[in-house]
Amino acid sequence: MSNTDFNDMAALSGLDAVKRSIASAAASVIGDAQRATENATAGDLTGLHIADSQTGDLNAELINIGVSGVTGVQANNDGLSADTPAETDGVTGVTATAASKVPGMDERPCFRVFDDWVEHDGGKYRPGVWHFGIKPGKNDAPSTPTENRVCSPLHIEAVTFDGQDNNFGRLLRFKNTLGRWREWAMPMELLRGSGDDLRGELLAMGVEIDPTAKTLLANYLQAKPPKRQMRCALQVGWCGDSFVLPDAVIGTAASGVIFQSGERGHDEHTRAGTLEGWREEIAARAVGNPLLLLALSASFAGPMLARCNAEGGGVHFVGDSSTGKTTLLEAGCSIWGGANYRRSWRATANGMEGAAALFNDCLLALDEISECDPREVGAIVYALGNGRGKQRAGRTGSARAVTRWRCFVLSSGERTIATTMQEGGHLAKAGQAVRLLDIPAARVYGAWDTLHDLPSGTAFSDAIKRAAVTHHGHAGRAFLERLTRDGQDFCALLERFKGLAEFSAEGGEGQDKRAAGRFALLALAGEMATEYGITGWPEGVALNAAAEGFRVWRAARGSGNDERWQILNRVSGFIERHGDGRFSDADRDGETPIRDRAGWWRDTTEGREYLFTADGMREALKGFDFNRALDALQEAGALSAPGADGKRAKPERIKARGSGAVRLYTIRNDKLGGDHGAG
Repeated sequence: MSNTDFNDMAALSGLDAVKRSIASAAASVIGDAQRATENATAGDLTGLHIADSQTGDLNAELINIGVSGVTGVQANNDGLSADTPAETDGVTGVTATAASKVPGMDERPCFRVFDDWVEHDGGKYRPGVWHFGIKPGKNDAPSTPTENRVCSPLHIEAVTFDGQDNNFGRLLRFKNTLGRWREWAMPMELLRGSGDDLRGELLAMGVEIDPTAKTLLANYLQAKPPKRQMRCALQVGWCGDSFVLPDAVIGTAASGVIFQSGERGHDEHTRAGTLEGWREEIAARAVGNPLLLLALSASFAGPMLARCNAEGGGVHFVGDSSTGKTTLLEAGCSIWGGANYRRSWRATANGMEGAAALFNDCLLALDEISECDPREVGAIVYALGNGRGKQRAGRTGSARAVTRWRCFVLSSGERTIATTMQEGGHLAKAGQAVRLLDIPAARVYGAWDTLHDLPSGTAFSDAIKRAAVTHHGHAGRAFLERLTRDGQDFCALLERFKGLAEFSAEGGEGQDKRAAGRFALLALAGEMATEYGITGWPEGVALNAAAEGFRVWRAARGSGNDERWQILNRVSGFIERHGDGRFSDADRDGETPIRDRAGWWRDTTEGREYLFTADGMREALKGFDFNRALDALQEAGALSAPGADGKRAKPERIKARGSGAVRLYTIRNDKLGGDHGAG
């Protein structure tokens, strides 16, 4: 119905008839009889902006009916809209006519929000939040009305709080300087103290605040909590069955969830181009390129972690400069966002905690490990895999809440994790190596196997980079649309993938099986994206790429326990460095002067044996649990089994020391050489 029709109705039947007509139209859109009944009451319709029929101008605003609850995608924080927000029950007090907008003395003190200019008693009121108060008269003088503009139009739409009834906030909808409506879930904690932090955020988002109305703004935001309630999520990622992004919530219960943050800037999950363009220019070129398939599957794996109850971790692409490693990361990032999505290794361990939390349940892409302090790398790798930040104390000494996350990591660099840590004087632990798996980026054309009619590997990399800039941010959301509605048991499905022959770690140990599980997850994520119609890949392509990744990883690392190799290498390296300087012939007459003696050596028919003193053995195994290291040496055949007394150090006769025996650890050098069982 046009504005003129409503004016005619108002003139003939009165404003109540207009209200009933609009309420009926809203009910037909929602299809919710109960909601329509509530909205049809006079109190609920005070938010409708209806002019006096004599002016010939009528501006009717439809009620906000939560259309996102139908589609399953709720636009929220930082979203822009051209629509004027409807009133939330009893909050804004916006009314239809000029007479009813400006309150009388009996209604004061109160706040009113004017979305447009209002004329009253010959005066004009600018759009915004107004406080109408009363100033008591002196002596017997009557009270006088006061009117103060607080800020530009700002509506309080809902109360927000988390699943534990903490982290309360307000969903605000306001008009910025450009005249566009915008939403923001404001944490109530920003009102603490003088409220400068809150005003700074609002000013940065385009709210115009009267400098003299600081206290009034805080009073308005807390004057009367709205009836509408929403659950807030403080992190990107899963919130129940919904998935929260900074600017949208995806899932069947999306309309009841909002992303709440005290910061306005969230430019990681941006969108450009189209999903079809991404599919043709990036996903299609991944076919025939296992590492590119692996990178894209890893990007889809982030939201799968929680659904599969899998631990976080990732893969680290290693290779020479200009081979396409960074391009692999950019392709993975294109699923979720643009150029601002990719992060750098140039960060402290504390800073990396914040980055990981920012990409919770998503992909965390870290480029060029050489930019990170080698002394920090080990702690960062452990933290990223474990999903927990450092325990810190508050101002009172009590424990603060620990930052938590779960994400899949894509990393790149010219050096492996172990090599980088060694530069900082640290030994890479087996747990670190298995949390971030080293994958050599050395294929036919750098990181690529197939160029898809492009002349060179460089041209292929450039084409992927251009496509990532042009088309990004759509594939991840499309994947979530399907995943949030897929009720199958993903834990059982992952177990079936782990049981495939491609991920069988024959002869492997626990670390091989953990790595196999990581690649099985990548296979599952890639195949689910294919089943959902996101990638356009043939069935089985992602599975084959993950299997190739597992094969390459095992070929570069070898099978077996990584920590055992490190122990064997450590003892072998100790002998190579000190074999002549700190050991001497055990069967030679006369004592050879040795400074800081670590032991003796003896030639046998099976080769040379090194007889370590207790101090020498502990020095060679520094950094490892001593008894576990001795177990590893024994398993490798380099150290004999314990004697009847249960001790591995056995009495040995040293000729230069006479008839007395010395307890020594006998290490067979031939069992330390070679690749120690690497395949």
